[in-house]
Amino acid sequence: MDNDGFSAGTLGGRIRDRRKAYGYTQQELADAIGVSRKFVVELESGKETASLGLTLRALKILGFDAPGSASVGTPGEKFAKEFEETLAAEDYEFALRLIGEYASASLRTRRALMFTAPCIKDQEYLTALGAITQWVSNKTGIPAPSWTRNIRPSAVPVFLSEKLYPVGDLMKELIRKDTPLEMKNLNVWIRERDLVTA
Repeated sequence: MDNDGFSAGTLGGRIRDRRKAYGYTQQELADAIGVSRKFVVELESGKETASLGLTLRALKILGFDAPGSASVGTPGEKFAKEFEETLAAEDYEFALRLIGEYASASLRTRRALMFTAPCIKDQEYLTALGAITQWVSNKTGIPAPSWTRNIRPSAVPVFLSEKLYPVGDLMKELIRKDTPLEMKNLNVWIRERDLVTA
């Protein structure tokens, strides 16, 4: 039954499009929901007897605000734009604060907010944002957006605060001890407590 253009089929199409935008496979989405891949195939094809509870879980994982009608993707787009503008202006003090705000907002919504990479030239910040996005994804149990899979470890250790002032060896060792594994793996060094501002 079609109601003003909204049906199980259109919802399934929206779910499929969002899954692809995030770069998730059907199996990755199924694993995040806790179901078989068959459920995701049926959901995306518009099967009307799909479980409502599991469908709502899929919608939440993919960032829909209400059942298929609106998306919560705009906060991620706003963060990406703020990072782009802030780093283009080389305002590293605000960029550091923005890192914490992004991590905190992502944790509050229980998923990484940036499902596409921001367009920034600063490779250290891009690597750091990829690492933070992976960290959020691991903390929330939601697959990391596909763009983070393309992030490679930095050739030199990334201490973002060094863009503002020199960081001594003793402080670097303290930061290294408190840095989450996802960031260590990419040679990005940020204390976990500096990522949570709220």
